[in-house]
Amino acid sequence: MDRVNELRRTLTRREDFDTVPIKAPRVYKEINEVFDADTYFVTAIGLYQIWGGQHQKAYKPRHYQICGQAGPLGWEIPAAIGVKKALKNTEPDAEVVGIVGDYGFQYMVEELAVAAQYDVPYVIIMINNEYLGLIRQASLPYEMNYQVDIHYDEFGTDNVKIMEAYGCSGRRVADPNEIRDALEWARKEAKATSRPVLVEIMIEREANTPHGPAIDAVKEFEPLPGA
Repeated sequence: MDRVNELRRTLTRREDFDTVPIKAPRVYKEINEVFDADTYFVTAIGLYQIWGGQHQKAYKPRHYQICGQAGPLGWEIPAAIGVKKALKNTEPDAEVVGIVGDYGFQYMVEELAVAAQYDVPYVIIMINNEYLGLIRQASLPYEMNYQVDIHYDEFGTDNVKIMEAYGCSGRRVADPNEIRDALEWARKEAKATSRPVLVEIMIEREANTPHGPAIDAVKEFEPLPGA
């Protein structure tokens, strides 16, 4: 068991990518370093949930909650409301963070109005690749890439403006060096406004999670600089 624990500690996945577009593992590196062990996270289903399972650190029971693999896109926005309200009496100052994809975000986006109306603050971190990413990756063995691309104009849907339409706020990030400042801003803004706050992070468009026979295409294990 000691050997297993040692391997888990030393054979970590690479996360220190500084390229533009942003690579998803870098996002989770920043999440792990900005939020502490007392933070409550919710996430649903998509490539971002797989990345979360591979990169995100969780320290305490019930502090990292997923939808149960039933595929309910958009679960994070109302789930974050539920977690925050459930902690009202026991941990009123607890931070709640929902990690979402760009497509799932729009499924239950109207619940932002509920959070705004009832003053429910939390942070939303969007991993945006402008794709139905899980469907696109699952189609790779069949050489298909059909009707899963939701990119248009420069960045597609302006999700920051969607937040503003619900009386909330948000920022878009396209440089990995700006992620941490945006997350810190969101934490303060959520507390100051008592409403949800979005950090929309634009990652590389055709990003894959490392699993199964397609792992070589991910290039997750590139050598470190100077290695």
